[in-house]
Amino acid sequence: MSTESAPITTEPSVRRQRDLIVILVALGVAVILARITAQITRTGGIPSPILQVLAADAAVWVPLVVAVAVVLRRTSRSAMLSRLRLDLGIVVFAIGIVIICRVVDVFLSLSFTGATGLTPAPTLGTPDVGLLLVSAIGIVVVSPVLEEVVFRGLFQRRLAAELTPRTRFLAVLVTALLFALLHVLLGAGGTSLGGFQVFVTTFLLGVLTGTLVAMTDRIGGAILAHVLFNAVAVVATWPR
Repeated sequence: MSTESAPITTEPSVRRQRDLIVILVALGVAVILARITAQITRTGGIPSPILQVLAADAAVWVPLVVAVAVVLRRTSRSAMLSRLRLDLGIVVFAIGIVIICRVVDVFLSLSFTGATGLTPAPTLGTPDVGLLLVSAIGIVVVSPVLEEVVFRGLFQRRLAAELTPRTRFLAVLVTALLFALLHVLLGAGGTSLGGFQVFVTTFLLGVLTGTLVAMTDRIGGAILAHVLFNAVAVVATWPR
């Protein structure tokens, strides 16, 4: 999934503006559904841990998938695939993004809690492998791909096209801000300090991946960086 490969123009477009509204509405719906699902889970409405994870994921994924389908319904498959291409330079840049963001995240974690936050999660008894796998697939594969398509592939590109060449950099910053806010509103971090850490780290990740997309007009590198960023956390915290 990606967006069309037509050159960015500075002329206002009713279609682009409509697409931006569709994406913003989808993000709002995702937050609302996620909170409703969390409340249902807390009251025991979803007893199975695996179903709890799937329900929480679906609450966010479904609105975003619908938005992607609406925005890309007239885009050719070849145009989508062309913006997923990777080359060595993009891969190196993506790995650099992961290193920078993980270093910042660890620094913040050490400052706030005295721990890196990248240690195996404590367990009582035998870990539920099925639950771990379902969670890992969502965190490492589905969420990074879908989020990068929505934020960098669709929203940032269309917002940039609505701005002038001198202000187009704001598309990267605004998109990164929305990206970070979404994670905080979805409850990532748990505590106030944890939420602040998540905000800073995801904002930085959004700025760097957004810059890579703006430089290359491809989202493959952003997806790779996001996948690797999440994979590091999953691997490091996997119960031993």
